[in-house]
Amino acid sequence: MSFIRKIKRGGRVYLAEVENSRHGAQVKQKFIRYIGLDPEWAKQNTSVAIRDIKIDHVKLYGAVIALESIARELELFELLGDIAEPILTLVFSHCLGYKSVDEVSGWYENTELTSKFEREKMPVEQLRNAIEKLAEMNSDHIQESVFEKLSDLLGEDSSGVIYDATNTHLVAVTRSSLANKGKDKEGVRNRKLIQIGLGVTRNLGIPIFHHAREGNIHDAMMFREAINQFNLMGIKKGLMVYDRGMTGKTCVSRLADSGWKSLAGMPCHKGIRTLISNLDLSGIENMRNLVIQGETEFFVHSIKHEFNQIKGSLLILQNTRKKQDKARLRRANLVAARDALRNQKTEIPDELKKFFDTRLSMNWHAINRAEKFDGLSFIFTDAKISKKEAVRIYFAKDIIERCFKVEKSILNLRPIRFWLDSKIKAHILICHLALALITTCRVRLEKKGIFEEIGAVFKKLGSIYKIYLSELNGLENSFSKVNTLSKYQSSILMTIAPKLNL
Repeated sequence: MSFIRKIKRGGRVYLAEVENSRHGAQVKQKFIRYIGLDPEWAKQNTSVAIRDIKIDHVKLYGAVIALESIARELELFELLGDIAEPILTLVFSHCLGYKSVDEVSGWYENTELTSKFEREKMPVEQLRNAIEKLAEMNSDHIQESVFEKLSDLLGEDSSGVIYDATNTHLVAVTRSSLANKGKDKEGVRNRKLIQIGLGVTRNLGIPIFHHAREGNIHDAMMFREAINQFNLMGIKKGLMVYDRGMTGKTCVSRLADSGWKSLAGMPCHKGIRTLISNLDLSGIENMRNLVIQGETEFFVHSIKHEFNQIKGSLLILQNTRKKQDKARLRRANLVAARDALRNQKTEIPDELKKFFDTRLSMNWHAINRAEKFDGLSFIFTDAKISKKEAVRIYFAKDIIERCFKVEKSILNLRPIRFWLDSKIKAHILICHLALALITTCRVRLEKKGIFEEIGAVFKKLGSIYKIYLSELNGLENSFSKVNTLSKYQSSILMTIAPKLNL
């Protein structure tokens, strides 16, 4: 029977297949075939002279392999089944700076995914077919499974959630019933828009679900659908944080009837203005009312308030710096308009006419009335929480804006064929999976006290490569090596992907 023998020659260890044969009283080994350099020795001894080796290829390794490891922790391969590899290739590329589907195919060939997936190429047609199959899968089931796994992995509960909706425009929409012309968040009119709603947990910002609707649907309608979706996922009570664009009487009442508590931004509508006009806010700038949120200082005054028969508190927030800046800008514009009028150069702009009386003199009563609302914002809550906690929770919702950047960015690209509704939703689901991976990285880093932007972190990991080498001795000895990591790179990889074996 043959066996493998280690042979030491020239300071190296080689492997050969041999077998024992008896010649009389002696046992001799018969050489069968040469195998090559011992891989175990090669891992520990790569001191081959540079002139004796050649570089076969170099693969991107750091960030992409970390993402692949996290995807396995979240069991995304099992969840996506036979389309896991092409879909996750799109997900990983999106995390690292999304490219078009055509470009992803070439990008894949330059990464260590070729070794992980045991395939050298990822054809464009295979990526497209995978997107079509993803569009046929149950998106709600995928999102719910990802959320449950994220919650277990990162230690989060759903006692508090944040919800917001935003619109984004599609380029070259040809066959989508979702896209409707309208004015987007940047104020640009006649863009083909869709609405995307996103729910995340309050503490860690873990994505719970998303949904997409027609671009001209009202935020309040999106919000009502979101409440139903939370209920379907078993999240039926807690604190709901949402922006003033969705604050309506029916929304607050429906939440209260469902056992939820609200923490909602309030628009400065007529009722609020009437209420504030009758209040003396001269004493609001008191150290007892000071709440510092990030780099912003607020003076917060709380009054009892009833909103559509829901009893709670109205928090009046004054940003002194914003108040001063807005008043200063208004007065500068008024002086410029007055001087231009005196010099008979122009008429008073329409937006400033209310600050001049019939004799075209400044109406200081109107100016003082307007300045009373400068720098003010309003939050309504029926939860029993302190002013400081309410402000902290409400402004922590900016985490959802960072999430939206991930959810929306892919939709600004040209379509792979036609922007059909199913394709749009499949692409948004790819974004959602990317968001799950990025969130995992962000939360793990923040728990270690690292608050760098994930994009900057991935960029620093971009210089980690796996190099495939072979010897120029005609024996086809080959080995691979990851280039030396810095202390920072090693620490980051261990933090975001603890199960990764380097």
